[in-house]
Amino acid sequence: MSNCNHHQEVDFNQRQLKRIFFRRLAVVIWVSFFVAGLETMVFFVIFEPELMGQLSIWSVMIGATQGYTLGFLFFWIFNLTTAIMVGLVMVLPRTKLAKRTGPKPGE
Repeated sequence: MSNCNHHQEVDFNQRQLKRIFFRRLAVVIWVSFFVAGLETMVFFVIFEPELMGQLSIWSVMIGATQGYTLGFLFFWIFNLTTAIMVGLVMVLPRTKLAKRTGPKPGE
């Protein structure tokens, strides 16, 4: 039998921690950008941006390019916010209840 310890502590220095953080941040930004592009394409296949400006409460004359740009920026900010919130929840410390792996007491 080999003496393998699967719960070894890994010690990172500041440079490695920064590199890990920025790599994860880049993944979050890239994925939110990609998904925003897909959402923009699907949304504007269904809705015409010039007509949406006329349907709003305020009579706004908006061109197609401006509508596509505003729509993409809206989707990107929304997806980026969502991805950052999910990332924050994932790095929060686990609770004692979530760490339990054994059977419940009394079983």
